[in-house]
Amino acid sequence: MKTISGWKAIAVAGVGLAAAVAVGVGPRLKQREALARVEADLARPRRVRVAPVRAGEATTEVTLPGTSTPFHSSLLYGKSTGFVRKNLVDVGDRVKAGQVLAHIDAPETAEEIRLAQARLEEAEANVGIAQSTAERANRLVASGAVSQQHGDDTRAQANSAVASVATRRAELQRLQVLRGYQQIVAPFDGVVTRRGTDPGALVGPAASGGVALFEVAAIDTLRVFVDVPDAYAADVKPELEARVFSPRDPAAKIMGKVVRTSGVLEQATRTLRAEVHVKGDGPVLPGAFVYVRLAIPRARPAPIVPASALIVRKEGTLVAKVAGDRLTLARVVLGRDHGKELEILDGVSVGEQVVVNASDELEDGQTVEIVPLAK
Repeated sequence: MKTISGWKAIAVAGVGLAAAVAVGVGPRLKQREALARVEADLARPRRVRVAPVRAGEATTEVTLPGTSTPFHSSLLYGKSTGFVRKNLVDVGDRVKAGQVLAHIDAPETAEEIRLAQARLEEAEANVGIAQSTAERANRLVASGAVSQQHGDDTRAQANSAVASVATRRAELQRLQVLRGYQQIVAPFDGVVTRRGTDPGALVGPAASGGVALFEVAAIDTLRVFVDVPDAYAADVKPELEARVFSPRDPAAKIMGKVVRTSGVLEQATRTLRAEVHVKGDGPVLPGAFVYVRLAIPRARPAPIVPASALIVRKEGTLVAKVAGDRLTLARVVLGRDHGKELEILDGVSVGEQVVVNASDELEDGQTVEIVPLAK
């Protein structure tokens, strides 16, 4: 009985020892198996989906706000002080260059002209006497009847008389020119956009506080000024076609061209001032707020990548490029955002493959396996 009891004890102890070994060793074996699977997964190339870097468009279409203005616009003042006798045109009238728009009365100018005419006639009469006297004196000097000094004096008086005639004639011409200013004439073909005075009003030069009689604007051709952002400024050149339209009627577009640019960026706004010329007989009115649509050619089109290819980390903005089965993380410089796609100014080249929907676990130099994109 004792022998049987001893064997039972040994059997029980063996079972307990086996259970203890199973409890202690089993989890370790499972951990080793799990670790082996993880190591195998890590050793296996990571599966990624890629997309090619494509070339950017040769032209970029951009719509910018602008302002339309008349081709020419001038305020007309009276050169001489006087009273408006008659206005010959009114607001909205079309005028031709040189057309008389108003008459100004200045009675004192007429009197000054008569006085200047009389002084000129007097000077012309005196010059004849002075010249005759100088000729007689010269003959007497030659015969020794008078001194040389007397002859020189008479010649000087004759020269002074001739100069006096020229001075009086110039004064008369000046007054006649001033009388011509009593007629206000159009400087160019255009339309009267403002009338500032009525008949009987006292007018005068702008420098002395006079009121403008008219404003005339040339509207057959309009200037449209648009400020081009720095991103597009270098590619905007004269002869670039533009389409101009008003926000109240976007479908009615007027074709025009960029005529000139300022050539420098405004430091306050970092924009380039461009001038577009369009016909003025369309739906765009002078002085209106408009939009200008430009198809700007790109000197160097930037490569385009999907927006999902970007990886943002503490190192900066990256993309994962794939060459063969090797992955490279490259830092990039972003350009314009096109929504689902982005321009890359530096860091990638056209034709390279970049990973889309990149995982944060990707590392530089990692082995990858390319998975075709789902269609």
